[in-house]
Amino acid sequence: MALRMKGQEPELLLSSERAHQSTHKPLRVTLIVLAAIVALSAILGAIFVVPTMPTSVLHQGVIALFSDFTIPALALGVLCGGGALVALIAVVLRPRLGGLLSMVAGIFMVGFELVEIMVVGFTPVQTPSQPQAWLQVFYLAIGTLIAVLGWRLWRAEQEETQTSR
Repeated sequence: MALRMKGQEPELLLSSERAHQSTHKPLRVTLIVLAAIVALSAILGAIFVVPTMPTSVLHQGVIALFSDFTIPALALGVLCGGGALVALIAVVLRPRLGGLLSMVAGIFMVGFELVEIMVVGFTPVQTPSQPQAWLQVFYLAIGTLIAVLGWRLWRAEQEETQTSR
C-alpha cells in the first residue's frame, strides 16, 4: 500500500493498482520513443528533404497525383509529424486519449507511405532516380507498430477504467 495525496484528503493506493499502472509504463515509453522518432523525422523531412527532391520523382509510380511537393510535404509534416507529436503529448498527459491518437497517427503514417509508394514507386535496390525503398518499409513498420501499440494502450486504459468503477 502507498499513500497518495489527492486534493486535501489522503488517498490509499493499493499495491495492485500500482502494479497495474507500472505495466503500462513500458508500453507508454515505447509509444513515446516511436512517436518522437516519427515526429522529428517527418517534420524535418517535410521542411528540408521533400522540397529539394526533383519533381520528376513524382511521376515514376503507378499514379501521378501531384505536380509539385507542396501537398506531400504538408501531409508529411502536418499529418504524420504533427499527428505523432500530438499523440506523444497525449500519451504523456492522458494515456487513454494518447492510445487513441497513436492509432490515428500510425494509420496516417501507413497511409502516407502507401500513397508514396504509388506515386514514386518502390524498388528494393536504390537507383539514382528512385528514393531509398528501405525507408518506406521502415516507416510502414513504424506506423503499424504505433497503431497496434496505441490500440493496446487504449484497451488497457479502457479496461482499467471499467475495473475501477
